[in-house]
Amino acid sequence: MIQNTFLFFLSSFITLLLAVHEPVPSKTIEFSFYTESIKIPYAPELVINQRVKLEEADIVQFYKTMERAPYQSVLSGLRTAKHQYQLNDWLLYELVEKTVNKIFVNKGASYKVLATWFLMSKLHYDTRLAFLGKTAYLYVKTLDNIYETPMIEEEGNRYFGLTELQYKRTKRSKAIYLLNFIATPNGKPFSLAFNRLPAIKSDIQRKDFSFQWRDKKYKVAADVDKTLVEIMRKYPIIDESGYIKVPFSNHLKNSLVRQLKTIIKDKPIRLQLEILSSFTRSAFKYKADEAYFGRSKPMIREEVFHYPYSDCEDRSAVFYGLVEELLDLPMLVIAFSDHLTIAVGLKESIGTPIRHKGKNYYICDPTGPNNSSEIGRAPRGYERKSFEILLD
Repeated sequence: MIQNTFLFFLSSFITLLLAVHEPVPSKTIEFSFYTESIKIPYAPELVINQRVKLEEADIVQFYKTMERAPYQSVLSGLRTAKHQYQLNDWLLYELVEKTVNKIFVNKGASYKVLATWFLMSKLHYDTRLAFLGKTAYLYVKTLDNIYETPMIEEEGNRYFGLTELQYKRTKRSKAIYLLNFIATPNGKPFSLAFNRLPAIKSDIQRKDFSFQWRDKKYKVAADVDKTLVEIMRKYPIIDESGYIKVPFSNHLKNSLVRQLKTIIKDKPIRLQLEILSSFTRSAFKYKADEAYFGRSKPMIREEVFHYPYSDCEDRSAVFYGLVEELLDLPMLVIAFSDHLTIAVGLKESIGTPIRHKGKNYYICDPTGPNNSSEIGRAPRGYERKSFEILLD
């Protein structure tokens, strides 16, 4: 009993000390975050006047000095925004970066990277700080496959270069130095997955599409959320399967998907699949990423309806989503060496099956031929080519 009482008073005393140490925030920063206006409280004492040399001892000292500064109100504001707007790890990082740029507005680029490193570590990510010359680099552990972005490996773990995205036009000819100090030894990995769309205010644009199925022509309208398009503009490139699984926005679902549901209603499954395949084949203009964007640019479903051109992986994302929403049938994502397509699991035979885990799947190519309704077979020229199943 005495021990419990002592522990209670000790806990209360520590809480009181922390409250005294952490000044009540006297300032609030406000900035635009896509279509939202974000407010983050902070104490001015957080801006420490330490001139940081990019040397190991100075960097570690910076981190420890920040730990004694009143940073909890900023963390609380970031966590509140993450929950309120349902931000994934990437969007939270963007929010941290904007917060740092606003609070430490008069500090240099390396100081801001160190501040971002500190906050991401305190948000409990497994981070690493690297440096070369007058430039600091923030890395974070990831289990994702991320492309066209610098990565480092340490003891079997992979670390993704968050701030190197800003410097990607500058090619490093020398190896960077990795700080020996580990801020969060048991930190969590950083993920680029979109398990759900963010709850950020939409910016809707209505777009009209037409397509042909057999001898019939249809017109449909789609409400496209340009906020999602803007979010994906700077998004790192991940596995193709990651884009395919990103859901339709409610606006796109309530406009386009609802219209297609009416068009396929009461028709046999084979004809429904023909119609959905015809839609993705003829409603969009084809152009490879390199020809239009000048780089690889996989798209989520929303982007396919925004941009004037799309290719096989983009149409596969749309078709996968339509079958998922309207037919609820099992699917395989099929990757040839230079083409992505979808196979749908059916009990009835509609062509040449792909046998997988005891079920028959039939390719319903979302890309071509244009104005064709043929399904059930591999695209012309791919009949005998080997393939990989990316997603089942």
